[in-house]
Amino acid sequence: MKQKKGKSVQVAPRRLTMAVSWLPVILSVIAALSLSLEYWLMETGRGGLCPTAGCAVAGTFVKYGEKVFIGLGVIFFWLLALAFFLARRWDKNWLWLLIAIFLMAGLAFDGGILGFQRFGIQEACLLCYAVGAALLLILLAFGAARKSVATVLMGVAVWTAAFASQSMLAFPERTPDLRETVLVTHRVDEATYPQLYYFFSLHCPFCTHVLVSLATHPPVRGEWNLVPLDTQPEDQRKLSALLDVPVLAQNPFQAVLVVEQVPAPERAIEPQVAEAAHKGGIFLRNSGFRGVPLLIIQESATKRVVLQGRDPILNYLLQERIIPFRLFF
Repeated sequence: MKQKKGKSVQVAPRRLTMAVSWLPVILSVIAALSLSLEYWLMETGRGGLCPTAGCAVAGTFVKYGEKVFIGLGVIFFWLLALAFFLARRWDKNWLWLLIAIFLMAGLAFDGGILGFQRFGIQEACLLCYAVGAALLLILLAFGAARKSVATVLMGVAVWTAAFASQSMLAFPERTPDLRETVLVTHRVDEATYPQLYYFFSLHCPFCTHVLVSLATHPPVRGEWNLVPLDTQPEDQRKLSALLDVPVLAQNPFQAVLVVEQVPAPERAIEPQVAEAAHKGGIFLRNSGFRGVPLLIIQESATKRVVLQGRDPILNYLLQERIIPFRLFF
C-alpha cells in the first residue's frame, strides 16, 4: 500500500508539470484563432470582434490598414504557438532563447501600441487590450514552464517601458469635426445645405470687412456657423458677451461687430467660447490653413469648398446668390 501511495504522489506533480508545459501552446493557439477569426470577419465584411468605437478610431491611425495589422498579429501568434510546440518536443536551449527574444519583441511592440492609444489618441481599443492581456498570460505561462521568474520580470519591464515611453511624447491633437468648432449657429432657411463655417478673429481687419458686408446685406440662404479663433482672455470675454447680445438671433454678424468695438467686460469666460476657439485653432493647424478670414462651405454631402481672403469669400457668396449684394472696400 505504501508503494502505491508513493506512485500516486509522483503521478500528480508529473501531470501538473505536463499541463504547465502545454499552457503556452494552448494560450498562443487561442490568441491565434481569435485574431484569425477577427481577420476573417473583416475580410468578409462582417465587422469585427471589437464592439467599441475606440477600435474604429484606433484603426484609422494604422499606416497600412487594419487588416494588415491584424494579419501580422495572426502570423505572430501562430509562429509563437509552433515555436512553443517544437520547444516542448525537443527542449533545446537555443529554441527557448529564440522564443524568449520573439516574445519580448511582441511585448515591446504591444506596449508601444497601447501606450500610443492611451497617451496619443486617448482611445481604447478593446481588441488591442485583449491581445496585450494574452501576451502577458503567455509570458506567465512561459515563466512557469521554464521555472524562470527573471524572464517574467524582464517581459513585464519591457512591456511597461514601451508603454510608458509614449507618455514622454507630445502628440498632435486630434482634428475636431467642423461641428465641434462652432460657437454660434444661424439658420437662414430650412434647407440642409449649404452649411457655411466662417473662421475669423476680432483682430483681423479683413474678417471685419466680411462681417460688415454680411451685416449690411444679410445672407438669404444657408446655415451659418461662426468659429472664433481668439484665445486671449480679453477677447474671450468679448465673445462670451456676444452670447448675450439681443441682436444675435436676427443678425449674428452685427452682434460680432458690436462686441468687437466695445471694451472687454468684466465677466467670466464661457466654457463654450474657450472650447470653440481651442478646437477651431486645432482644426486650422491640422488642416494646413494659415490665415483668416476663412470660409468652408459644405455644398452637399460630398462637395466642400474652401475660400480664404475677403474678396474670394464675398465674390463667391454673391455669385452663388447666398447674399443679394456685397460691399467693396
